[in-house]
Amino acid sequence: MRFVWLLLLASLADGAPPKKIVLIAGRKSHPPGMHEYLKSVKLLKVMLERSVRGAKVELVFNGWPENPAMLDTADSIVTISDGQDGHLGSPVPLMTPERMQVIERQMKRGCGFGLIHFSTFAPDAYGPQILAWSGGYFDWQDETGARKWYSAIKTLETQVEPASPGHPVLRGIAPFHLKEEFYYQIRFPENQAGWKPLLRVPALGGTPASHTVGWTVERPDGGRGFGTSMGHFFSNWTVPAYRKYFLNLIAWSAGLEIPEAGIEAEVVEDVDRILVPKPVKTLLLTGDDHPAHLWKQTTVSLIEDLNDRGPEFDVTVTEDPNQLAKLEDYRLVVLHYANWTSPGLSDAAKAGLVRYLERGGGLVVIHFANGAFHHSLPKSPGTDWPGYRDIVARVWDHTQPTVGHDPFGKFRVEIRQHPLTKGLASYETTDELYFGQVGNRPVEVLATARSRKTGKDEPMAMVYRYGKGRVFQTVLGHALESQRNSGTTWLIRRGATWAAGRK
Repeated sequence: MRFVWLLLLASLADGAPPKKIVLIAGRKSHPPGMHEYLKSVKLLKVMLERSVRGAKVELVFNGWPENPAMLDTADSIVTISDGQDGHLGSPVPLMTPERMQVIERQMKRGCGFGLIHFSTFAPDAYGPQILAWSGGYFDWQDETGARKWYSAIKTLETQVEPASPGHPVLRGIAPFHLKEEFYYQIRFPENQAGWKPLLRVPALGGTPASHTVGWTVERPDGGRGFGTSMGHFFSNWTVPAYRKYFLNLIAWSAGLEIPEAGIEAEVVEDVDRILVPKPVKTLLLTGDDHPAHLWKQTTVSLIEDLNDRGPEFDVTVTEDPNQLAKLEDYRLVVLHYANWTSPGLSDAAKAGLVRYLERGGGLVVIHFANGAFHHSLPKSPGTDWPGYRDIVARVWDHTQPTVGHDPFGKFRVEIRQHPLTKGLASYETTDELYFGQVGNRPVEVLATARSRKTGKDEPMAMVYRYGKGRVFQTVLGHALESQRNSGTTWLIRRGATWAAGRK
């Protein structure tokens, strides 16, 4: 970070403020090594800030900033994420009516804009805007709007050739060899001033336009846009010309000067150590649970939610609850566990968790973890721990007829004003809405939802203290679909960050 700070000071000494580049990463959806959005933007941030004087890079995860106002000061906005492809998956994160309005506002002030690989997929409804802003898109629709690709995909190991050698982005770039999943036959504007092809792959066949895989556009408003169909395999960052192309491209879109030899940068192996020198050491307890809770799926989702922050969390997963006896090395404990058929905690584990919280440890309690170690568990009698009900503010008690949940389905989560929820909006989710949870401990409620069964606003997320420790509890998170809702993701991420004592 000292090197980056010196770069910023140098640019300020020259009288030019740094150029702010916002890199937006979508959520991962492909196997390891492919579509590594999060890893790619982190690597790009380190390479750009180490190699480009006057570049300041801000990262956005989960497809869209929690506070879109941060885009108002961007010099370039670049997205690498999943894209819209008919009925398959959700729309590319920025291509919703509300978000397109936000982007359009940035374009009108001359902000740069770029789309990488899958994020070039766009519906024809947004085609004119994407053509104007970035110069091309992957067209998957026919005249009726049905899924019938105009554009195409082919994986090849072949030669990639510069198409406009005098362009600043191509400085220092000669033909190079690459294995890539190329998108081609891209929909380009007709006779648009300022549009340029950058890279072509003749082995794809067809006309030069049809095998163009990288392009730029200089807009009348002064903004610079680009699109590239490359970006499938993470291993391609080891190819020097590929690396240089992307660094040149992003820097150019922000209005930065490209040196005659192009931007040189080495691949950085330990990016996380540079970006987050001291991640929060976290123990995630999972395993036994009610049969309706597919804990193996939701555990993976929880780890992704935590790691999408940077990662700030170094997560160790255990299925042994007696690991709670030894928490000296941890700053955060996540309970995603309810001993539905398992024995209770050992005395050492009980004492370890209490001691950990009293000295200031952080705790996150997810969904039915509030029903663990309780005398009313029907399949694990004799496991009651009254002290757990001092730790967990709102508890599921099977003996109380007023305790239950609405049927799994859609409902609206209302966000309450609190420093922890600043910038978060109320949202709709599909989940189990718990009601009547037992407990009198004073809490600060972060979110509520109206139960159809009780007609009351039931607390969905809350924070409170135990000794010197911080506890975040949410009764949301029944299924994979529930946890992957972006609103719930943000709540859990914010709650975990707060519990760990981080800003």
